[in-house]
Amino acid sequence: MVELLNMFTSERYNDEINKIVDTTKMSFLDAIMYHADENGLESETVAGLINIKTKNKLREEAEALNFMPKTSKLPI
Repeated sequence: MVELLNMFTSERYNDEINKIVDTTKMSFLDAIMYHADENGLESETVAGLINIKTKNKLREEAEALNFMPKTSKLPI
């Protein structure tokens, strides 16, 4: 039996994470963990697939939940 590998590019992976967040209203962390569980991905693999935009959104959520220290932001 031939097994097909489910290959993810960074762009495709981040699109799927954003789609999960938009449709289910999950947080980015929950969406990343859910997607990894559903697709059998390890944390080391996921870390390499996340792009800067998703990392920034993840950081903002973590700061809002006091998981990370808040970073300084300029008033706009």
